[in-house]
Amino acid sequence: MAETTEIPVWLSIPEGYAELPLEDIASTVDLTRRLVDELGTEEQREAGEFVFSSLYFFLSALAERNAVYCGIGRHTSALDGRLITSSLVVTVMDFPGERNPRLVLRDVLLGKARAEEEGQADIVDLSRGPAAFFEHTLSLPNPATPGAEVPVWQLEAFVPAPGGDRLVTIELSTPFTEHGPQYRTMVVEMANAVAFEPPASADPLAALLG
Repeated sequence: MAETTEIPVWLSIPEGYAELPLEDIASTVDLTRRLVDELGTEEQREAGEFVFSSLYFFLSALAERNAVYCGIGRHTSALDGRLITSSLVVTVMDFPGERNPRLVLRDVLLGKARAEEEGQADIVDLSRGPAAFFEHTLSLPNPATPGAEVPVWQLEAFVPAPGGDRLVTIELSTPFTEHGPQYRTMVVEMANAVAFEPPASADPLAALLG
């Protein structure tokens, strides 16, 4: 079974995201919710309630499954200029031994197929090496309405180390499903910026995660 490691990874966190600590979860989410309630529009407050309630429920699970970063983002939609929210999660997994990174990606996508997850799966050759992407829309419980569900657009990127012994997963989710495809370029750029060794040059957006 894969385990976490203290060895860091490097990647660039896009602008517009506020990091949520994976410790002291209740107070952090409550503070962020209050800021949106005070400063956001009515639509943001409605969407934010869903996002923050869901995050409160899942943050503990994220910490247990090797998450090293979780952030909430606010961006202006290129479709209609409205402000939309999203969540960004990065996890790191270590595996014993080395293997072909393409085989690691194949196993990831086969696992999704076995789990009967429906979506668009692709393995792409980036400048840094191969990466897999899985895009889908799923239904999640609506914390504001017991028994109800809401659609959430999600794009996952899987980036293996050259030796196939580590795997970084980037997960972008938004309840603004019709606006989700606008995040594709951002996630691809994040995946292409993942480094398992210290970057040669200092990048002001570079984040050391581990």
